Amino acid sequence: AVVSTQSGHYGRGSRKIIDPSSTDMDATNIYKQTCHQLSDSIIKLKSLQSAGDKSAENVIVDCMQYFAQLKKYNCKAQSQCKRVRDSTHVLRKKLDSTDLMLKNLQFEEIYLQREIQKCFNFKSVNEELDLIPDGDFQNYLKAKDITIPTDKHEYTVKRLDWELEQRKILKTNLESWQQKRDELISDIAKLKDYLSSLPPQLNELLNSTTVVMDSLGLKIAHRKQQSELAAWLPPQLYNIYSQTMGYNQCHNFGLIVNINGDEEKAKNLSEAVSDDEAAPEPDEKQSKRRSVVDHGKKKLFKTHPLLVEVVVPCDQGVHAKVHFSYLLKLRVVTVSISLMISTSSPWRDKFSVGTDYMSSKELLCGLSPGDHGDECPNPEISKLINKYGLPSKTKIPHSIGRPFGWAQHLAGIKGFDPDQNHLDVALSAASVEPFVLSIKSRCLARLSLKYQYRNLTSGSIVKEGAIPQPTILTELSSWREVPHDTLTTYPFLARAITSGLFSDKDSTYEVEVKRGKTTCRGVVAIPLEYPTVPPLTLLQITTAEGTSTALDNENLAAVELELNVHLAELTSAGPEYLLSKIINKLCMCVDVYVEGLGLEPQIKFFMEKFRGPGNTLPFVYNAERQYFEHRL
Repeated sequence: AVVSTQSGHYGRGSRKIIDPSSTDMDATNIYKQTCHQLSDSIIKLKSLQSAGDKSAENVIVDCMQYFAQLKKYNCKAQSQCKRVRDSTHVLRKKLDSTDLMLKNLQFEEIYLQREIQKCFNFKSVNEELDLIPDGDFQNYLKAKDITIPTDKHEYTVKRLDWELEQRKILKTNLESWQQKRDELISDIAKLKDYLSSLPPQLNELLNSTTVVMDSLGLKIAHRKQQSELAAWLPPQLYNIYSQTMGYNQCHNFGLIVNINGDEEKAKNLSEAVSDDEAAPEPDEKQSKRRSVVDHGKKKLFKTHPLLVEVVVPCDQGVHAKVHFSYLLKLRVVTVSISLMISTSSPWRDKFSVGTDYMSSKELLCGLSPGDHGDECPNPEISKLINKYGLPSKTKIPHSIGRPFGWAQHLAGIKGFDPDQNHLDVALSAASVEPFVLSIKSRCLARLSLKYQYRNLTSGSIVKEGAIPQPTILTELSSWREVPHDTLTTYPFLARAITSGLFSDKDSTYEVEVKRGKTTCRGVVAIPLEYPTVPPLTLLQITTAEGTSTALDNENLAAVELELNVHLAELTSAGPEYLLSKIINKLCMCVDVYVEGLGLEPQIKFFMEKFRGPGNTLPFVYNAERQYFEHRL
């Protein structure tokens, strides 16, 4: 039975039952306490049942009461949750309605702001038109005695009406002028058709007069073509062309000046590939580097499509053809040369296989002192080399010529200062004659040197190189070229090499002459400036008594002095065959040496055999009295 007290419900065994309607405790705490009591009752029930105690039934009743109480709590909780959910739903609907109303108001505000902005930004179409000035319209109104409206809108309407009227008048005038223009175009087309029919007739007329012009030596068509090409030359090459043409006309030197090249490329030069063009990009790293270098060289050493060709007549059917090219990036003129020898020229038979004295390097180097054309005269080349990614030692390829200093002067290039880029025409004019004379003398000198080289190789001396002399018994036994790297193997050259008497640009040869048991061996260094600069000859003589040089033999030193210093009598008739004359004099001096020292029977007459503290022999031949004497 359940007994009711002031404290609540109590079951059997005085177990306290909590009132579900109690408000003194928090609902959560009541629920947790009820669960705890139920758990304790279940544990107690298990222990009583295991012991077989009959009081377990009371505990079962208590557990059922706890279950009923928990069920009541659950129903109450669900009811409260439903009530809260319903109230939340009502409030959410109210919130959504208010939010929707707010968004509608925002959209209406944005729309109104846009419409207001459109009103502010409104512009009439006439504001964008280029109207006739307002002053002209007012002058029109005054001329017509029309009162100027004070209302701005009315004034604008009247002005636009007047503008429309003026535009209609202008349109009528335009149509009339267009009609006249069409008539003029038609007349021009008829005239063009007439003019286009003239060239065939003129060409036919010129062709009919070609025979007459050829018979009179007139090259009108060629001159016309050359004049047209000259208009596309760069200023540097134009200076060379005009100055050489003027010099030839004034002095009748026989120069032939032509302009060669592609005229179309010259016209389109401004449309050529720019510096910003990208180089090709190969796949492999090494080929990429090679491609970049080749591309840089192609741009840096690009030449103008046109070049100037000057043909200089030398002698006996020999002509020197000199080509002048212009490098666009470096702004320098390069030169190359070739020789033309006619089949009837006596020089045709004097060529031989051997050292190439006829190359551009041999013919042009040293025309002016120290000018070998190896270095670019423009100091900006180092910057351009870095710009195009080229090796620092990159030089101008010899295939496009060499940038000699005298060529820059001939082109009127006085310097490469960017602030002073004008050309000196006076310098160009003053350089023409030295250029022509230098080319002529150099070509003749190289031809004679090649001819002498052929004879010396075969063991003979050319007859043009003969000097006044008695009978010579010393003979040339050998003549051969000596590489520069082998000069150190000659002991008698040590002092000369140390003193810098040999240049790597010289051509060196070994000469050997014999008279009986005496052998004289020497080295001859022929400079690029030959014959302007004479050869250098150093000797060593071998006799039965031993070998000596100019350092320990006074007579051999005197012979070297005759061959290297006292050359005036050898060049009095011209310097062309100087080398052969030196070899001829060497043979004569060896004859004097061996006969004067008693190494061979004496057949020559000496006015005085020995002189001076060194007992030197007389190596100077007096052709008039036919005896040898000492040099004064």
